[in-house]
This record gives sequence, structure tokens and C-alpha cells, in this order.
Amino acid sequence: MNHDQIFKDRARVLDEDLAGRASTAGADALLAEIVRLERVPARRPLPSAGRALLGLAAATAAVAVITPAMLPGDTTSGVPQPTTSVSAAARPTARQILLAAAVSVEKARADGDYWRTVTVSRSTKIDPTRSYVLETSGSFEMWMTQRPDLESWRIRQDLGVKPATPQDEAAWRAAGAPTRWRYPKDMETKGMFSIPFGPLEAAAGERVVERLHGKWEGKAGDLTGELITWKEVRAIPGEPDKLRSYLEERITRHLLTADLGPGTDVEQLRAQILRQDCVDIISRLPASPEARASAYRILASLPGIRAEGEMTDPLGRRGQALSYRIEAEPGLFTEIRFVVDPGTGLPLAEVWTWTNTIELANGRRMEIGHSTSFQAIGWTDERPELPASRS
Repeated sequence: MNHDQIFKDRARVLDEDLAGRASTAGADALLAEIVRLERVPARRPLPSAGRALLGLAAATAAVAVITPAMLPGDTTSGVPQPTTSVSAAARPTARQILLAAAVSVEKARADGDYWRTVTVSRSTKIDPTRSYVLETSGSFEMWMTQRPDLESWRIRQDLGVKPATPQDEAAWRAAGAPTRWRYPKDMETKGMFSIPFGPLEAAAGERVVERLHGKWEGKAGDLTGELITWKEVRAIPGEPDKLRSYLEERITRHLLTADLGPGTDVEQLRAQILRQDCVDIISRLPASPEARASAYRILASLPGIRAEGEMTDPLGRRGQALSYRIEAEPGLFTEIRFVVDPGTGLPLAEVWTWTNTIELANGRRMEIGHSTSFQAIGWTDERPELPASRS
């Protein structure tokens, strides 16, 4: 029996022993055992599509969180950081974390009345005078069903705006503590964030619901930039080799019709889309537990993903951080942290940070990026609490 099978079998037994325990306790116990396991040698990788790069994901990300970079001597950062005190040598590898998550997610519920995902986004923008940084946040719920007697819904809510850090709060108070910000249409952003369509408000907004119909009729989500039907989701393969072949065929079709800029490294772009497709299957699509586990196993076979240790996500939950670096555009690099709870197999958050900075009026420089926290993912027989406000 090879090392991979020993690891999988042992992790599966551990996961069964941990059934019914709290998620954090289960993850801690499983990871403690992983650390004691012999390092798993990398198996022969699945057919490679090229080196990893991020492009499509940056274009299709729903919301951006821009996080401030501190000047030398500042102790506050808007980017969640790894919190573990375990030495790098003792940490489980990225491969081990991903394989453990695969074992766990195979035990997830396979059906229900609704496929529900709830995400929380946090973003920061410079205020219109470029004097301080604002943090905006919002929630986004998707209730997807294939039952003909039920409706699919999308619910969103703006959660308000506030100064991003104590330093920003001081500058905000010095500016008169405004609660509403209106941006000029010609404000220079250097392409790093979009001008809001309307004024930003400090107070949280109402929950607003929209029934999914039209192009969403009969659809279960999107993959590789295209909406897919429930039938297509059910057909997503549950074995790693078959899933990778399936995804690579989709990516090839997508690239044949894509408007690629001059100098685009197609093989790098192909590899980047493969990685993001795996993340989307894990975090957003009502694919089978076997398909989600296989997506984790494909990620475990890809180069360039590093284990960063324990990290607190933007919602305050503890998980294992996996990171990789990509060149989203020529000269524009992005650091991405994918935070996972290996005890449940659920992703907790994606945190993106661009390495270039924007300068504020006082000379302070800030990094920008975005984050999405996955508050709920999975099947449920519950019904959504629909607000009165309709979109």
C-alpha cells in the first residue's frame, strides 16, 4: 500500500472517530495526527495545464475587500494573519491539509430542499478626500432549489460603513465624523477599486430579496464563467482524474471564445482557471460530496500552494491558511490565502491582497485586495426568511 493510501485510510478512521465532536476540536485533533504522520511524498501529478496564474477569478470575484497597509511602526493591519506559534517544520503541509479536508467533506450531506450559501464580504475604499480608509461590508445569500414547488432566491444586505482602523477613525473624526460619502465620478482610482454607484452610508441597509428567474431558471450556479444546470452539476465527476479531465475540457472551450489580451500566457491562465474552478466546486456549487473531495485532491496535486499555519479569518474563526502568489496582470501580483477547516472539509474564507499600494493624501500607503468569508455552505431543508423588500 502506498503512502497516499495509508494517509487517506488513517485520516478516514480519525474522521469517523471524531464524528459528533465540535468542528474546532475535530480539526485540531485531526491536524495533530497529520503532523505526526510521515511526510507524504508527492505522487505523480495529474496531467498539468501549466503554472498557476490568477486572471478569471479576479474578473469574476463578486466583491472586493481592500485592506490598508500600515506604515513602518504601525501595529494594526486589515489583513488577517496566521496566528499559529507552531514552527514551520512541525506544521502539516498544504497537501496534508487538503487531503484531510477531502476526507472530511466526503461525509457531507448529499441533498436537501435547498442548496444554501451565505457569504460575508468586507471591503475598504479610500474616502473621497483620500484622507482615510473606509471599510464596507455586506452579506449575500443564495437559496437554490430544483424542486418545482419551490423558488430560488438571492438575498443581499449592505452591513454599513466604518473607518477601517483606529488610525482611520482618528482621521474620520477630524473630518467631522461624516456618515455619508459621495464620490466624484472622475475620482482617480488607478484601476484599483471602483467608484460606488451611489453614496456610501454608515448605517446598515435593509435585507433585499430577489427571485431567481430568467437566465437563472433551472440553473444551479456557474462554473468557468458559465451558468450550469442542475443536470450538469449532477454530472460533475466524483473521481479526481475524471474531474480534472472534465474541467480541462471546459477550460479549453472557454479559452477558445475568450477575448485574451496580447501577450497572455495561455498555459498559465489555463492552470489558474483550473485552480479557481476547484475552489468554486468546493465553496459554491451543489456538487456531490465526492466531486468536492476530488476538487480538494486536485488542489493537493497542484504546485505553488503553501501552508501558512493557523489563521483567524475575517469572521473570527480559526482555520488552516493555504497561500499562493499569482500575477493577475502584467506587473500586478496578488497574494491569496484560502482558509480551510480540515475537520469539516469546509472553506472559511478567501483573502486576496495585491502587492502594489495606493498613496493617501498624507503620504500613507495602503495595500488593496478583497476577502469573502463563507458563513454557510451546504444542503438544508430550512426555508429562507424572506424580507419584505423586493428587488
